[in-house]
Formats: sequence, C-alpha cells, structure tokens
Amino acid sequence: MQNQERNLIMKIASIGDSVTKGFDGFKDITENYPYYLSQIMNCPVDNFGINGATIKDDLANEINGVNWSTYQQCILFMGTNDYGHNADNLQSVINTLKNCLTFILKTNPDIKITAILPLTRYDEHQNAAEQVRFASYTFNELLDALAQTYKKYNIPVLDWRILYPNFINDDNYQVKYNDQHVHPTAQTYYQIAKKIAEFIKKQ
Repeated sequence: MQNQERNLIMKIASIGDSVTKGFDGFKDITENYPYYLSQIMNCPVDNFGINGATIKDDLANEINGVNWSTYQQCILFMGTNDYGHNADNLQSVINTLKNCLTFILKTNPDIKITAILPLTRYDEHQNAAEQVRFASYTFNELLDALAQTYKKYNIPVLDWRILYPNFINDDNYQVKYNDQHVHPTAQTYYQIAKKIAEFIKKQ
C-alpha cells in the first residue's frame, strides 16, 4: 500500500529528444514511452521531449522551462542527436551535460534523476556503434562518456548495451524502428516504457 501511495503522488518529468517526444520517423504519436510509462507507474509523466534536441544546444533551454519543485523524478534520455547531427567535440557535450545536471540538482536537491542512454542507432542500415560521424568520436564513445558522467553524479544509468544487449540489434532493428533508423514503433515505445519502469523500481 505504501508503494502504491508513493506512486500516486510521484510526478515525473521526461526530458529528451524525439524518442521522448514520440516521433516514429514520420509523425509524432500519442503512444510514446512517457504515455505508456504513466500507465505502468500509475503516476503523471510530463513529456518535455523536443524533436531533434541535442544536449549541447537544447538541453539547457529544455530544463529551464520546467518547474522542478513540482517533480519527484526526472528521466533524462538524450544524446543521439549530438552524435548524429553536431560537429561539437565530445568534451563540449559532456561539459554542457554537467552544467545541466548541476542546475537540476541545485533547483531541486531532492529530485531523483534516472539516466537512459540513447538506443542503438542505425545510419543508412549500418550499426553506428563504432562509426565516426560528424565529430571525432564513435557512438559507443558517446555512450561511455555519458555513462561515466552520470555515475559521477550518482545517477542510475540504464545502459541498453549491458542490461538489454539484444533489445535492438542487427537482426531486429528493421522491425523495432518504424524508420529503420532511430525512431521506435508504438509497440517498441511500450517495450521501452516497461524496461524504464522496471529499472526505476529497482533503484
């Protein structure tokens, strides 16, 4: 009963890019991961996702628009666009992330932040893990740097590579991603929400 009461009063802010917003590669859909997470966790989950958002250029504006005193939990799920679209070096991305984490925790010292690393991505049907794109780092190097940064702040990190290595892989990405690139189907969004909920409940 106590857990049920806690969930009923908990309020979650979901910060991120198009995978938080609910873009399926062609349009925004209602059946996104915050929508499903709200049902699974039985609590309000406010979606602050922005299509195309990056840590380097958009995260500060995204978190500045949130009234952090009204939230008990924050889910931060972004970074894929920093790799996919920006030429900023990795240290610059990480420095911005540190500043934003400091801001959130200073604004609400009691908030619990959960970090979700970007999902495996496929660019032109190639697994991006060891590919260098616009900046001089691979996708795996981005994921490693994000994970190390979150851990320095004692923030739990859902690393798909470790916890769910076969959730999206070379054999199923064409089915899991509606655009066969980075944007999930509605069914995959539901699966993402379930795994995030499981991860949060274990913390």
